[in-house]
Amino acid sequence: MKQTVKFGLILGFICLIATFILAFTHEITKPKIEEQIRREEEAALKAILPEADYFRPGEADGIEYFEGLRQSELIGYCLKVTGSGYGGYIHMMVGIDPSGVIKGVRILEHHETPGLGSKIDEIRKGDSSPYFLRQFVGKRGDSLAIRKNIDAITGATISSKAVTDAIQKTVSEFLQKVKR
Repeated sequence: MKQTVKFGLILGFICLIATFILAFTHEITKPKIEEQIRREEEAALKAILPEADYFRPGEADGIEYFEGLRQSELIGYCLKVTGSGYGGYIHMMVGIDPSGVIKGVRILEHHETPGLGSKIDEIRKGDSSPYFLRQFVGKRGDSLAIRKNIDAITGATISSKAVTDAIQKTVSEFLQKVKR
């Protein structure tokens, strides 16, 4: 009995030390992670709306977005979009012009199955952008649907549908909120 309590206390102490080390590591790496996320968002903004001189952040009833401006003229919006895929959340940035036509899509983060769902942002040899995401460009964001105007990736229909549905839902809601 005494030995069980002794081992329990030792194990509890080890767990406590490990918890403090993990918390300390998290606090040290948190600013670096946040800075990297900010850089990735900036790169996505510039890639989606390259004609914009600068971006002004905004929020409309829970939808985070950036207004893309050339001088002081609005040329489009970049929306933060999150969908729920097979392996978890898929975070994206979607660029639209003021009328709701998609200018570009960038996947910021996903945890989809390698070789299947991860093809949502796969760039084929010789291409400069992901083949799945290219099909969104030039289409109205509020009227997207798998099998209607978007082709799903074979073997990754859940991931394909998650991206398509999330973009369609967010763009539709955003356009209603800004009444464009």
